[in-house]
Amino acid sequence: MTWEVFLSEKARQDLDSFPPRIVDQILTDCRRLAQDPIPDGKRIKKLKGYRAPLYRLRAGDYRVVFQRKGTRIDIVRVFSKGDFERAY
Repeated sequence: MTWEVFLSEKARQDLDSFPPRIVDQILTDCRRLAQDPIPDGKRIKKLKGYRAPLYRLRAGDYRVVFQRKGTRIDIVRVFSKGDFERAY
């Protein structure tokens, strides 16, 4: 099953603040996410304490926060590792 991946406006703004090489890395990982968005405990984890299920994808030193709805994946935010730890 292939999932559709969509970037929120805030995620687009987050990506605009990163260097192009990092953006390519993150987008490549997001494309792979479309093939298998199921939590595996290593690269993908479910975040605890949120009413609507949120997930975290580890993309190198960056973290991608997303939601799954049917066959749709919405990328909510993209953070550096340190910013992610402070926000979530």
